[in-house]
Amino acid sequence: MNKLVSIIRVAIVLVLSSFGFFFLLGEELDENLSDWMLHFLIDKTLAFLAILVVVRLYKQWRKTDPWFIAYEEWSRRGEDSN
Repeated sequence: MNKLVSIIRVAIVLVLSSFGFFFLLGEELDENLSDWMLHFLIDKTLAFLAILVVVRLYKQWRKTDPWFIAYEEWSRRGEDSN
């Protein structure tokens, strides 16, 4: 597999993860209750969807992409050493 494809996949996962956590941990600053609730629901829904996409992409790419495979092996070695 091409290194450029692996780099792009890692970048996609990192950007979507950052996007998801940004919206998940973001604080609403609206003073009107209805605006606050609307923005809260939209932000948390976007966060949930972004994290869901990251999980699905990671599950798919960890089987085929050499960088994700290497990360899985590295992670498992860390778990086994404890």
